[in-house]
Order: sequence, then C-alpha cells, then structure tokens
Amino acid sequence: MKANEWRVVPGTVYIVGAGPGAPDLITRRGATVLERADLVVYADSLVDARLVAPARQRGARVVGSAALTLDEIVALMAEAARSGQVVARLHSGDPSVYGALHEQIVRLEALGVPWEIVPGVPSFAAAAARLGVELTVPGLVQTVILTRTAGRTPMPDRERLSALAAHGATLAIHLSITRVRRVVEELLAGGYPPETPVAVLYKVTWPDEQVLTGTLADIADNVRAAGFTRHALILVGPALGARRAAPEARSHLYSPTHAHRFRPTRKRGGAVERRGTVVVAVTRQGADLALRLADALGAEARVPASFAAGYPERAYQGSAVAEIRRCWSRYRALVLVMATGVAVRAVAPLVRHKAEDPAVVCLDEAGRYAIPLLGGHAQGANDLARRVAALTGGEAAITTASDVQNRVALDLVGREQGWQVAPGSRLKEAMAALVNGQTLGLFVDPLLPEGVRGTASSLLDDPCIVPVSAVEELKADGLAAGLVVTGRRVQPEGHVALVVYHPPVLYVGVGCRRGVSADEVLKAVERVLEEAGLARESVAALATAEAKRDETGLKEAARLLGVPLLVLPHEVLQRVPAGVLSPSAAQEHLGLPGVAEPAALVASAGVLLVPKQRVGRCTVAVAVGEGNR
Repeated sequence: MKANEWRVVPGTVYIVGAGPGAPDLITRRGATVLERADLVVYADSLVDARLVAPARQRGARVVGSAALTLDEIVALMAEAARSGQVVARLHSGDPSVYGALHEQIVRLEALGVPWEIVPGVPSFAAAAARLGVELTVPGLVQTVILTRTAGRTPMPDRERLSALAAHGATLAIHLSITRVRRVVEELLAGGYPPETPVAVLYKVTWPDEQVLTGTLADIADNVRAAGFTRHALILVGPALGARRAAPEARSHLYSPTHAHRFRPTRKRGGAVERRGTVVVAVTRQGADLALRLADALGAEARVPASFAAGYPERAYQGSAVAEIRRCWSRYRALVLVMATGVAVRAVAPLVRHKAEDPAVVCLDEAGRYAIPLLGGHAQGANDLARRVAALTGGEAAITTASDVQNRVALDLVGREQGWQVAPGSRLKEAMAALVNGQTLGLFVDPLLPEGVRGTASSLLDDPCIVPVSAVEELKADGLAAGLVVTGRRVQPEGHVALVVYHPPVLYVGVGCRRGVSADEVLKAVERVLEEAGLARESVAALATAEAKRDETGLKEAARLLGVPLLVLPHEVLQRVPAGVLSPSAAQEHLGLPGVAEPAALVASAGVLLVPKQRVGRCTVAVAVGEGNR
C-alpha cells in the first residue's frame, strides 16, 4: 500500500457524514466505510434509511440512534471496535456542523478507541445546489455564516441573529424552523430589509423534498402554511437574488486583471468592464438633485420609484442599501445623495481593496458638501467630488493628505502609461513618509527610453524627492523611502520602504517551430527574462514574423501574459541591418535575417537588450524601447 493511500482499518470508529439525504450524495470514502462496516449506528431520525439498507442486507448490524443516549451510543461503538470490528457512525450532512461530534470524540479518546472523521456534503451546500445559486457573489456578499437560534442549546449574546444580520452575509440557519417568526424579527432588527430573499428547504434531496422561496416579508406565513416543523434549513441573504440584482457580478479569480501563478495579470487593456458613474438618492429632494447631477455628469441616476415620475428607467424598488449593493460591481463611481452615516453603513460590507472598489462620493441633498469616502486617488473620487461641488455650488471636502499638501500621488505614478507597481513594494509606507515631509530617494534606470525617464523625472518636482544614481544609494541614512523606476527585477528586501515601478518597455521577439505550445513559449520567455534579470511586469508585447501568424501557442502565450502579440510583415523585418543581428536559420527557411531579434527591434523601435537565446523549440530576444507607434 502506498504511504498516502487511505484504507478502512478494523477496530476503528468512523464518524461518517451521510450528506443531505440522497444516497448517491454520500462521498466515495463514506460509501466504502458503509460497505465494510460490521456495525452501523445511524441517526435514524435524520438519515435516509436507503443509505443503510445495503449494510443491513449483507448482514451488518444496523442500529438507529434516535432512542439512545450518548453513553449508550459510545458504549455500543467502543465494544464493537475493541472486538476488531469496523464501526460506522452515520450522521446527516457533515458531522462537523451540529453533529454532536465533540462529545463523542472526547469519550472515544478517553476509552482509547481509534476514530476517524469522514466528511460529508453539508445541507447548506446541497440547498445552494438545489436553488442553483452561489452563496458568495462578488459585489454582494463574500461571507457565509452557519448558525441557529437558541433552543435547548443556548446561543451566546454575540451570536444573536440580529448581531449576525448586521454583517449582510449569507446566513444558513439550522434547527430553527419552528421559530421562523422569531428568526424573521431578529433579521429585520439586524438590518436586513424586508425584501431580502429567503429560501426554506425541507428535506433537501430526499424524495419528499419541498422548497419555499420568498422574502423576509412573507416567508414566515409561507412556512406556517406549509406546515414545516423539522428537517428544514433557512437560507437568507442578497446572494439568493443575485441573478436579478447583480447579473454582471464576476469573480476576480478569472478576471484578466487578477494575477496568479497559472495566469499572469492582463496589464493593459484588460480592466474589468464597468459603467461610468451612477447617482443614487433616497429622499424626494435628493432625487431631484440626483437627476440633475446625472444629466450634468453624463451619468446614470437611481432614485426611489415614488420620486421617479417621468423617469421609469431611473427608478428602483426596495431599499437604497439594496440598490447600492446592486450598483457596486457595475459602476466605476457612485455618488450617494444621502446622509454620510447611511452611505457608510451601506458600503461597509462591500469594501474589499482600494484597487478594486469603485469611487464613492457622498453628497448632502442640498449639495453643500461633496465628500470622497472611497477611492480618493486610486479611483478618482477626489476629482469627482470637485466636479460635483462645482455643479452644485458647494464644497469638496478633500481629506487625502497628499491632495491637501499638493504631494505626488505615488499610487498614480505612470498609471495612464501602463506602469505597474512590483509585488512587495511598500507603497503605503512610502506615501506616509512623503506626506510627513520626509525625504525619498528616486532612482531612474538609464536602461529606460528617454520618454519614460522624462515621466519618472517629473517626480523630482516634489521637493521631498531627491535623485540617486544607483539603487544601493537608497539604503543611505536620511532617506525614509525609495522609488525605483526600472524594467529590471529589484528585490525590495533590505531597503527602507522601497516602491518599484515597472513601465511597459520590454518587447520580446519570439521565433518558434511549428506547433509549439503556449506552455513552451511561456517557459522560454520567462527563462530568458529571469536570466537577464528583467521584470515580467515590464513586458509590453510579444512580437513575431508574419509566417508565425497562425501559431496558436504564440497567441495563447501572449493572452496569458496579458500583452498583445505583434505580427510583423516580412518586408519590415527585412529592413533590419543584418550586421546588428545574430546568425539565423530564418534566412534559409523564411528569407529573413532572423525572427526573434528583428521582431523585438522593430516592435520596440529601440535597442537590443538580450540577443537571441534558444530555449527548446523557441528563440527569444528582448529589446527595450517605447514602441513603434
């Protein structure tokens, strides 16, 4: 047997999750335990008897536990295990959730009886599958809370439903169906609006399964009419209505802007598609202002239906909080015409990261003060607040220290030109040093093209930023932080608050054999960049010859790198002087002086940085420049 191979061991008690009910939803491991068990002790009031029927038919001892006490159950299992039998203790769902698991384990250990847990499909997961919903929808909710109401088992005060409801998460409420009216009252008290979607699932995946859907406003009456008194799970939260409320919500995992080891970020031209600005109001006076502002800003407006006479396309139903949640992932900027407290409570559960969140500006209904709440720099909320204030005759309440002091916004440096901040950069610390009047050093790599160096040198307009001639000088005493603009890889470790910017200046020429895979191309490019000490984040494009136009491996590699593939005509490549190129077999096969080196030079309109390198079935060269525009 292999070291990591699992097997059933006689003399062991296996605590098995049976799943939600359907016999085919038990795990393969759980089914294996049942097939080999000599004793099956199952929760007969909760587990479908079809699951244990095969064990009973082959002669195994099958005992229902509903009528037994804990001590009787443990004694029964311990006796069988000590005699060398395989014992299956079968729980509904997954035993880790309301499975009375802890006390059984403690007693088995005290008796010296070996035990093992075999997980099962939990009821909340089966319920979500039955409803066809995701419980964690980007822009709406990212947390699932498993809970119950107090019964014979008390609940700590901090876990009251009203307290949990304040999070705006998806709630899976177990063992509480007989107290459904109390559940609704506590959820409403905790902040869920009456129109919050609710689903109640009775014996999900069983033959007599029933599903009720509704809202907090009507679900209690529906449950009472259906007569549910047990075997029912309550799911509550905005995610249940996401197909209607947020059809455009999407995960960052598969976004072209999200990088990980299997797919690098798509740096240029790969931003998440969002609409522009939306103005959301609550009151009648606020609605009037929102409609005027939206027209002046070229934005959309969302106002309560009762105040949207003549503008049905701008009306929303229900609460403003729910409308803000719907708008969160759809727009680049939100102007909220409402009290600041209302706005803060509405957006707080939605906030993730300043690089992802939309700009949020809060405006009083008289238009006196426009307050950037989120995204002052990163998403342009400060500028939006100024525009709004100019339109209303009010004042933009800008609190961002760098704006107040007219300091450089380090998080925006080079953004419009596609610069990227290297992973590990200490941007927050560097910005804090700058606004506190401390001195920062700036190193601009002479490798960079003239135009890029000019943009970088504009940082020196800030009197707190001074030039240095080498990266190592940034370690000098007297410098609170360092800024580096380069196409090379720089390790931030050992420096004070180092921020590394990578402009898109590297053009990678690639030649390849026919049928090369994307993986081969990526590995070749990464190897050449690594050996040359160049930053992948500074790659602006891959380039190749027209003869390679149909190579899917090249196309896919460029897509995975998040850069364009530049396919260059042969006549253009032939103009590159042969004297500056390495010898190449492309002259014989394609009538070209080469592929990798000429393509890199033409695409970059610059100079060759890394001569042609052969890696497997690929040739790779790197040139640096601002691009052949």
